[in-house]
Amino acid sequence: MSTHLRGVVLVVSAAALGVAGCNHPVSERISDLCNGYSVVQHVYLVVDTLTPRAGSAAQKLKGKIYPVTINLHTLLSHKRCEDNSGEGAVLGYLPDALTTAVASRKQVMRWDIEGKVLRVDLNPGVIDNNLSFALPLDGTDGRWSLAKLAGQIGWGRLLRDTTSAR
Repeated sequence: MSTHLRGVVLVVSAAALGVAGCNHPVSERISDLCNGYSVVQHVYLVVDTLTPRAGSAAQKLKGKIYPVTINLHTLLSHKRCEDNSGEGAVLGYLPDALTTAVASRKQVMRWDIEGKVLRVDLNPGVIDNNLSFALPLDGTDGRWSLAKLAGQIGWGRLLRDTTSAR
């Protein structure tokens, strides 16, 4: 599937999730997931490190920055914040080296809260080719990582987009 076609599929999926999430108020604060809100996060994925196992073509991504929008929807709102989880979608262009398995599977990304961190799994239930995000509930910058069967092959920062409210 071409990168453009994957982008179109992601936009359509996000729109469907947005309609499904209309019953929940929408916020830009991650901590509002604990109150049953749907949350939108605008971040920049910075490719800080790629190990040699990522392949020679992927090495060209080091230092690159990609704008990404993360839409998060709560499935059930629990009294304890740590018990909340949900589904969502990621919008924006990410290179194939980071998203190959994510785009090839027909499933929705999942998120859950572990302590004071929101964990987003773009390829749930799979160890190989798994792109994941970790975003602190306090709204500070987060981290991303990419793992293959042999272990983690890439990681970097997720910088909050503070330029303007969208």
